[in-house]
Amino acid sequence: ELAAVLGAERFIVEITTTAALQHPNILPLFDSGEAGGFLYYVMPFSDGETLRTKLDRETQLGVDEAVTIARDVADALDYAHSHGVVHRDIKPENILLANGRPMVADFGIALAVSAAAGGRMTETGLSLGTPHYMSPEQATAEKQITARSDVYSLASVLYEMLVGHPPHLGGSAQQIIMKIITETAPSVTTLRKSVPQYVAAAIAQALEKLPADRFSSAKEFADALLGRSAQRTGVHGARAVPRDWRERMSDPMLLSMTAVAVLAIGAAAWTAVRPPARPTPAGVQFVLTSQTARPVVMNSTWPAVISPNGRDVVYAGDAGTGDYRLYARRVDDLAVRALLGTEGATQPIFSPDGQWIAFHVGGQLRKMNLQGGPVIPVMAASSLNGATWTPGGEIVLGSEGATRGLTRVSDAGGVPIVITKPERDLLHVWPMVLQDGKSILFTIWEGSGKSNFASRIAVTSLDDGVVHPLGLAGVRVLGAIGNQLVYLQADGTVMAVSFDQRRKQVNGKPVPVLDSIPLCRNCNGDAPIYLSSSGALSYIRGTLPRRLTWVDATGAARTVTTSEQPFSNPRVSPDGRRIAVTVEARLRDIWIYEIASATWTRLTTGGDNFGPEWSADGSSVVFISTSDGEVRAWARPADGSGSARRLSAPSDGLKSALLSPDGKTLLLSTFRDNISGVWSGAIGETSVLSPIDTSQSWAGLARFSPDGRQLAHISAASGQYEVYVSPFPPAGGRMQVSLNGGSDPVWSRDGRRLFYLAGRRMMVATLTPPPNVRVQSRDSLFTVEGFADFFAGAGYDVSADGKSLLMLRTDDRHIQLVIALNWANS
Repeated sequence: ELAAVLGAERFIVEITTTAALQHPNILPLFDSGEAGGFLYYVMPFSDGETLRTKLDRETQLGVDEAVTIARDVADALDYAHSHGVVHRDIKPENILLANGRPMVADFGIALAVSAAAGGRMTETGLSLGTPHYMSPEQATAEKQITARSDVYSLASVLYEMLVGHPPHLGGSAQQIIMKIITETAPSVTTLRKSVPQYVAAAIAQALEKLPADRFSSAKEFADALLGRSAQRTGVHGARAVPRDWRERMSDPMLLSMTAVAVLAIGAAAWTAVRPPARPTPAGVQFVLTSQTARPVVMNSTWPAVISPNGRDVVYAGDAGTGDYRLYARRVDDLAVRALLGTEGATQPIFSPDGQWIAFHVGGQLRKMNLQGGPVIPVMAASSLNGATWTPGGEIVLGSEGATRGLTRVSDAGGVPIVITKPERDLLHVWPMVLQDGKSILFTIWEGSGKSNFASRIAVTSLDDGVVHPLGLAGVRVLGAIGNQLVYLQADGTVMAVSFDQRRKQVNGKPVPVLDSIPLCRNCNGDAPIYLSSSGALSYIRGTLPRRLTWVDATGAARTVTTSEQPFSNPRVSPDGRRIAVTVEARLRDIWIYEIASATWTRLTTGGDNFGPEWSADGSSVVFISTSDGEVRAWARPADGSGSARRLSAPSDGLKSALLSPDGKTLLLSTFRDNISGVWSGAIGETSVLSPIDTSQSWAGLARFSPDGRQLAHISAASGQYEVYVSPFPPAGGRMQVSLNGGSDPVWSRDGRRLFYLAGRRMMVATLTPPPNVRVQSRDSLFTVEGFADFFAGAGYDVSADGKSLLMLRTDDRHIQLVIALNWANS
């Protein structure tokens, strides 16, 4: 994983720094390299035990023995520091005791990882430093870590050798870090009177919050442990009294450190305090790959879930037929079992006993026994925004269909019962049951057209359905593990906050525990991450860059540009010379690519901008934007020569906007309260739009034919999505184009052909001209495996000459599905 993210060459270059360190208290590096995609390094075998093992057995060491070990380690550190190498991860586990002599292990590994990763440490899934022994500058993610940081860590280790525990304790890494930043550790003499004052004073100085207040070198610390260094004194010559933490927090440098109190670690949420008797199970992580399982479908909802006991993983995998199904695998077995009858299933959830799996497919909530058996319908569900299975034998559903609140239904089937009733246009989504089996955490979603950052976390009870907002801005709640509530922010950061489950209230400030989770746009806060009640986590790591690619009717592809970005909604200009495309970041923007000159021009600034569509003459681009605080359609000259103008009134849930070929009519597609809609009307921010169809059987994303006389759209009126063509203006009647399912229709420029997706195959239908539109032929072109963004606004377009399709090629090697067992203990 490290080699894939960082590359082998840079890691090897950095790690060879360790080879130059030759010291009797440093475990040397013999060799390093890369083999078969894995990085390796070779160190000698040391016959003995780690300091951690010794402390686990003895708890406290003799004063002389502890000071001798610390001085030897300090000597090794001073030698390394003089060669420009900082260890960064001094802890009992990295101090080996061979024949009574301490040796520092893994010297340079942290430096190599940090240097090789640069600003991408979270992608490696590795953490540098252990919370109990981190210096304040490490805990606040300072980029410049000096030798004084190692001095702080060594003092923390010596503190534990003398007292029996590190200087700061807490129930989570976040609590420990905040104590490291704000609190002064008690003097070792208050906890062990036999420790000499000069040793206690040396430890206190080495544990100062600001690096400048500590010893300038490890040698100075070693000398102080023998009483050889002059202590800092106040005006009367006495040892300066440590400042109160409130006084420390007024220091500008410490304030800046505290303000950045973010531990940018991928995959490590908490480091549990080490129990004195029975050790907590260690966190275990592995990547689900195609070598051990069917390739994971990265764009499905909740790609993997883990059973409550942490033994089984169920995930959406490639079925090898252009579709996907659910697969099951035990964590202690490489064998993978296909769950027959789950083709196209999304949002799997486990029953509390781990014996059953429920999922959404074909407009139904269904369930099946994990060991095999028939698929059993539970209830009709046209759409689903999360579900959770309670110990009481009920399944609680997020907003479903026209029901905007939470509902409950027996796992044996029946009529759903409403639990909560949201205000205004809010939705209640992504429920997660707490350990009491009655309390439900969920997200109050502001609606598809609102800013994701306005959504928030709340809790309710199955007994009364009363909603209690928790004051947390988040798009999806993941669950509560122990005393920590875990949820996802709109920027893809996973947050944790202390949570009193009995009182249903949060305490303290939330802290980030995992970042860079890719959110699904327009999916009501959905994202590829799942936290089980056992504390196991599954999530997608990495990014999914896309390349603009021309694909002909045979499936042969050629790259438009070598640029790889999170592109979406590519649109070819009418003259075929330019491409308008959305580029996604925290917010989205529209860019124009000039094909002949291979140049990029940014068209939008401010707000969230997406869904570009060309005007018929190619002079302007229509798009959706929140630049004025509302969601509405805008248009701007494609050459950027003029300012953007409003085309519509605010419209929540707006997904696409198109101008008719004559430029007089605006066509809007919306998705609000789980209902799609298509609207048309005159251009203007005060104009009233009329629904094209009031039966609600239409799905969104309708598209004008080139002559403006027809609309292509999809509908689920038949029980599954099909592609239809209807006259415009509406005059009754419609003609079905696809057979056995269809989506994402796009017209050719001459209006004679309609491209669409059927399963995972690209299709094209040849049509007769209006007014009597009929399908002359349907032809299968190629599979769309390796291409992205379908059923999300037609993630492709047709070239001006109609001979090629502009598509988004993806490379899933950039992303991984990580399974983290006992994640809360990592």
